[in-house]
Parts: sequence; structure tokens; C-alpha cells
Amino acid sequence: MMVIPLMKINGKISNNFSKSMLRKIFFLNIFFIIAITFNSYSFEKEAEQLVQSTTDNAKKIILDSNIKINDKKKKIEAIALEVVDVDGLGRFTLGSSRKDLSETQLKKYTEIFRVFFAKNISSRLQNYSDQNIKVTGSKKISDNYVLVNSKMVSKKDNQEIKIDWRVFNINNKLVIRDLVVEGLSLAKTQREEFASILASKGFDGLMANLNEFISKN
Repeated sequence: MMVIPLMKINGKISNNFSKSMLRKIFFLNIFFIIAITFNSYSFEKEAEQLVQSTTDNAKKIILDSNIKINDKKKKIEAIALEVVDVDGLGRFTLGSSRKDLSETQLKKYTEIFRVFFAKNISSRLQNYSDQNIKVTGSKKISDNYVLVNSKMVSKKDNQEIKIDWRVFNINNKLVIRDLVVEGLSLAKTQREEFASILASKGFDGLMANLNEFISKN
């Protein structure tokens, strides 16, 4: 423990550096508070920018009449694989069944899931009807997790849908791990679907389903 040297002068306790030390401590505390607040604010804003820029870029590609449909799919798949934590999502969708698989099976699943995920995203292009996605805010849940809020408005019927994006900081890179559409987690829905297949058909059945989807898309 640090002991502050005190001197008695004219019956009063004096401290040679207490005032300057307290002043330094005060400004140091203010600095850390500002730094922590700024880092938190910066994390949230970067997460918001990730979502907004990703959706804007995807929309630009989809609406570009000069890009062929197959090229659009490839570009959308590339964006999805870049901004989404696909491997983390793949592990999550396996659920508790993951612990029953061998390293070889996990490696095989991870490779196939990446392709399945990309194809699953690009296969939905025909359902797009010029919706606008606008980020409306965000909330820091933990030091590495921000929930970004947005709304999607269809120009066709002006229907508004609430979409929340779970953005994580993994190894100093912001990535999306899940979308929650009107309260429904897409990652959890996918996990439930996989769990049903695993229960009825086993691991080989799941892989067969994924490969069949890939071959058709």
C-alpha cells in the first residue's frame, strides 16, 4: 500500500503533493471514462456501419441490370462469406450434436456448411422486390457483442419489418452471427431444422440434404 508522507506545520497536517496528485488522479479518471465511452460508442457505430454498408452494397448489386444473375449470385455469396461468421454459425446450428461428431466429420461439415450458407443467401435473389433497409440504432450487449436495430420497408406495399443484427467482434473483426426478424432468430430456426434432420436421418442424412440443396442452387 502506498503511504503518502505527511508533515505537521503550525498544528495542521500538510501534504507536499496531495493536491497535485489528486488533480492528476481526477484528470486520469476523466480520461479513462472518456476513452471507455468513446470505445463503446465507436464499437456500436462501426457495427451499425457494417450492417448499413453491407445491405447497401448488396442492394446495389441486385438492382444492377448490367450484372448477369449468376454473377450477382457470386458477388452476393462473396459478401455473405466476408461479413458473416459462417464457421461460428455452423457450429451453433449443430447444437449439442456437435460433441458426438469426430474431427473428420466436423471438418467435412464445416466445408459443406460454408457452401450451403452462401447458396442459401444467393438463392433468395428472386424474392427481392426493392426493399430498403435502414439502421435505426444499436445496443452494446457486451464488450464484443452489439445488437444493431434496423427496419426493412418494401416499396411495393410499404410493409415494414423489424430486423435485428447480432454483430460480434471476433479477433478484431466485426462479423454478423445472426438475424432476428420480428423476434425470430434465423440461426435458432436453422438449428432446429438441423436437429430434426439429425434425429431422423443422422449426420449422413444431414450432409445429404445440404449437398442436395447445393446441387439445386
